[in-house]
Amino acid sequence: MRDPIFIIGTERSGTNLLRLILNSHSNISVPHPPHIMKYFHPIEHLYGNLNIDKNFKKLIDDVCRLVDLHTYPWEIKPNRKQVFNNVTDKKLLNIYFEINNQYLKYAGKKRWVCKSTFMIDYVADILKHFPDARFIYMVRDGRDVAVSSKSSIFNDYHIYYTAKRWSNEQQLGLSWMKRLKPEQIMMLKYEDLLNDPVKEVHKICSFLNETYEEVMIKYHNSAEAKKSGSLSISWGNTSKPVMVGNKGKYLYNLSKKEIKIFEAIAFEELKALGYELKNPISSLEKVHDEYLKPRFNYWLAEKSMFMKTETIHMFKDKNSRLRLKKLWFVRYIRMKRRIF
Repeated sequence: MRDPIFIIGTERSGTNLLRLILNSHSNISVPHPPHIMKYFHPIEHLYGNLNIDKNFKKLIDDVCRLVDLHTYPWEIKPNRKQVFNNVTDKKLLNIYFEINNQYLKYAGKKRWVCKSTFMIDYVADILKHFPDARFIYMVRDGRDVAVSSKSSIFNDYHIYYTAKRWSNEQQLGLSWMKRLKPEQIMMLKYEDLLNDPVKEVHKICSFLNETYEEVMIKYHNSAEAKKSGSLSISWGNTSKPVMVGNKGKYLYNLSKKEIKIFEAIAFEELKALGYELKNPISSLEKVHDEYLKPRFNYWLAEKSMFMKTETIHMFKDKNSRLRLKKLWFVRYIRMKRRIF
């Protein structure tokens, strides 16, 4: 297997679009991510000493069950015995790598891509295992991320929580841009991909040392794109061609107050990434600390938005039952491992 590729950044930044573009390449396989590290890293320690086969097998079995229940069903089920036999360094991250290797073998391609943006928290760990791994740091105007997040089922909803998450993840991304060599990490702006997809996909292929293939721009014709677009309204745009005008939506979908909250929390990252502020920076600096403070009404609004969005998706998404089954499984496992 050639050096794996990791798409890092923030959810709702166009990474599903990038997944389908890359997956269309004859050498690259990009399974929809079950977010193994997101769900299992916080409880990995509850399995005890993983050098004890019994404990390690429990972790493998639970992780593979998560993949079996994935909201975006995989074409294969991970082989637990192969995972156990092939992973010598008994860690959660290596289980994830091995499962991706199994999918790559099924796909019959040469490289796999991890589309779990949450892996931005594990770049250092990845580099220990794959020193030559490649990272595509995908960026989108955080205020547009906030607009998209309001109606998606897979993220925070309220502007306050979206701004904090976006700010923190951009800090990480920008720090890795400084620490890693240009041949190992590239920044891809969602807006640039919309403006000139052919040019940007050429850049991506050059960065990955892969030959550009025209089919990548026609990703929306693939069976994978049609599957993605049909499962959830949150992924509806993935079955369409690149949507040139899908930017600057915050200007008419966020209130002036919401824009100020986001900018007050994340103005440094917005500025560093070249996004124009709508409020004077001096006024944002004055209220930055105050706007960072959690408030009960934010929490209440978050829960209300969650219930509203959950209800809409429950009736409109084909994968609603599987998504809920997966979430209940995760909650059950967390409770079970804390008790036993």
